[in-house]
Amino acid sequence: MNKYYPHLFSPIRIRNTTFRNRIFAPPTGTRFRRLEQERLFEADKAIGGAAQVTICETYVSSKYLRQTKQVVPVLDDPNDRLILAETANSIKFHGAVPSIELSHIGPYSNKHYAWSPDPIGPMEYTRPDGIHVRAMDEDMIEEAIEDFANAAAVAELTGFESIMLHGGHGWLIAQFLSARTNQRKDRWGGSLENRARFAIEVIDRIRKKTSKDMIIELRVSGDELVPGGQQIDEIKEFALMVQDKIDLIHVSAGIHEVRDTLTRMFAHTTFTEHGCNVYLAEAVKKVVKIPVVTVGGITSPELAEQILAEGKADIIGMARALIADPDLPNKARRGQRDRIRPCLRCNSCLHGCVHRDNFNCAVNPKAGHELLWKTLPTPTRSRKVVVVGGGPGGMQAAITAAERGHKVTLVEKSPALGGLLKISDQDPLKDDMQEFKKYLIRETKRLVPDIMLNTEGNPELMKKLKPDVIICAVGAHPYLPPVPGINGDNVITAVDSFCHPEKIGARVVILGGGLVGCEAALFMAHSGKKEITVVEVQNKLADPIYWRQSDPLLKALRADPRVALLTETSCREITSKGMRIADKEGNEKFIEADTIICATGLLSDRETVESLRFCAEDFHDIGDCVRPLKIMDAVQRAYFAAMDIL
Repeated sequence: MNKYYPHLFSPIRIRNTTFRNRIFAPPTGTRFRRLEQERLFEADKAIGGAAQVTICETYVSSKYLRQTKQVVPVLDDPNDRLILAETANSIKFHGAVPSIELSHIGPYSNKHYAWSPDPIGPMEYTRPDGIHVRAMDEDMIEEAIEDFANAAAVAELTGFESIMLHGGHGWLIAQFLSARTNQRKDRWGGSLENRARFAIEVIDRIRKKTSKDMIIELRVSGDELVPGGQQIDEIKEFALMVQDKIDLIHVSAGIHEVRDTLTRMFAHTTFTEHGCNVYLAEAVKKVVKIPVVTVGGITSPELAEQILAEGKADIIGMARALIADPDLPNKARRGQRDRIRPCLRCNSCLHGCVHRDNFNCAVNPKAGHELLWKTLPTPTRSRKVVVVGGGPGGMQAAITAAERGHKVTLVEKSPALGGLLKISDQDPLKDDMQEFKKYLIRETKRLVPDIMLNTEGNPELMKKLKPDVIICAVGAHPYLPPVPGINGDNVITAVDSFCHPEKIGARVVILGGGLVGCEAALFMAHSGKKEITVVEVQNKLADPIYWRQSDPLLKALRADPRVALLTETSCREITSKGMRIADKEGNEKFIEADTIICATGLLSDRETVESLRFCAEDFHDIGDCVRPLKIMDAVQRAYFAAMDIL
């Protein structure tokens, strides 16, 4: 029995397979353009100690694809079988059970090629983009069932020991199962028994085409979270219908095509409760006799252990937690809890995958770049490295350089490490960020014995330290726009507002309605301020590109009667009494306020950078001092700058 997390590291046997613990790595979309990258990415989770690793977005038919075959494997394409076999072996060789998700998206397929047929689904309709969706007739239904079964047979042939049948999130099986999307009048619609027929036929056909050892895991949405959608009582009834045909049931929530449900499906944010779907898994577990998997915002071994100990689930699915740190299982098992790199739930991984075709993780610079970092040369000698700046970029650079065998000195001008991550210290919605700050500080102190706080990193110091390499991570300064009164005693920067809320009066005006300004507004609301006004010159608030964070943030602000959100509004003047503003027509108004918070961006500290550029043989500038961006950009550049020291 593991002395740290006895339930989490208790093996479980399913069919003829023993899983080494209760941590499963559920499917995570990556859309890598090289499947070799996918193989290395998934293998790292197995090396890190997960009991099962499931690869994602594998389609059962090349006729109906959401993405092109360049970014997702398709099980009826012989060209994909070799890399699938290599991926299964890479997982298996490191002690985990290789699993593959079988998906058919039905009406949401895209016509990528001239020969692509119209999408299909339980019902005929026209999508919002004008694409016609055909109602599946008996032949189409039979073809889809056969596609699932053939895909499962191919999966087993290529070495996968378990399949996850995707019956949730609004995909084809779920479309048949839900009365919201299935109003058929034939034997495939109407009663739950009829609506479940498609799923049951798929499962039965898979059983016929695979061996007795093949494990079938069924993923469902315990609640579709939309009016008229599938809800937990019907899912429990369905689970009873299929429990003798499958081996375990995986309970998620939401629908892929309904944006408001995504924060429960996989795009969990700081506004989403950790373990947000556990209650659904618990409800299913009470009625079935097979193991139940829960998934959704479970990022710590403590929460995972608690869920298992309370009997709410049998297995824990950790998706983004294992992207942030694939070694989480091994570290937890060994009692190295403080060395687990925490997930920020910032959705950088999802945003990069969907919007940039570039999978990344804000806290783990290795994730998605295994082909690169695994092939970088090792240092030829140990070099003396001075890192200037103790924010996230500086600490990551120091950690990586020390791990590579270099002698590292970290110089920080303030009394404490953390940089801009210090804004998390008092905001309860930034608990994940605070955990990341603490992690970086712990790792820096563990690996870097020479940390100089309250010390300016200037040329005079460099002459004394005589470094071979300088990594400059001195960050940025708040930008103050040229507005009359901007330097008044009642004006405070957004960074200071998070760090010193006690300095802020009851009536607040925030100049700048970007993501930081809106987060500051919510923090002010949580701090009990009576009147909060956000003034933004553009016609948008927060960051629409990062809507997974912006949507719940703006929803919370708009629901608070103390908060006023003004767009297309400029600041004309700041006085000791408040702010004079003007709308887009030039109509002026004065807002009384005790405190003005300036959230108008950052300016890179180029002066310090240039003063240090020629103080060592090699020099790297990283993070906000190059260009103010996000945590992910600073951490990635820091890691690879340190890796480049040879």
